[in-house]
Amino acid sequence: MSTATKKATKPLYAAIGAGTTALEKARELPQRVTTLPGTLKSLNEKIDLRELPKQIQSLGTSVPDRAGKLVDRSRKLTDKTQKRLSKLTKRASKNYTDLSKRGEKLVTKVRKSAPSKRAAAQTKSARARIKAAATSVRKAAEANIEAVSSAVDKATSEQAS
Repeated sequence: MSTATKKATKPLYAAIGAGTTALEKARELPQRVTTLPGTLKSLNEKIDLRELPKQIQSLGTSVPDRAGKLVDRSRKLTDKTQKRLSKLTKRASKNYTDLSKRGEKLVTKVRKSAPSKRAAAQTKSARARIKAAATSVRKAAEANIEAVSSAVDKATSEQAS
């Protein structure tokens, strides 16, 4: 396979790989849905609604101090974010390549499967039969045209005489 062909088929393979990954994740959903109520209950137990007013009041007095800390923290986070973005870009590229390989593997498996080979052979055979039928129809049409033409010529020559 040429490099251009590989580049052209890579997005298709990646889409197929993403589809199979989505299918796997969908199969995990029933189990995750059954564990959700327990997770929500444990989160509810961690929050004490009676303490909420006190927490809100303490926020009002500490806002200016926290704002200064946030500015400093945001500067630090900018550097971390840039590094993380670089890592995520590399990771996305790797995931895309992995999905492409996964899709290519599935396509190859389907192509090599017995049902696919039978279908390809049947298609080839059908194509040959259609071509033969088209040739026969063309020849029959040409023969009919010749017969009609000669009949017309004969009829006109008989009328002229």
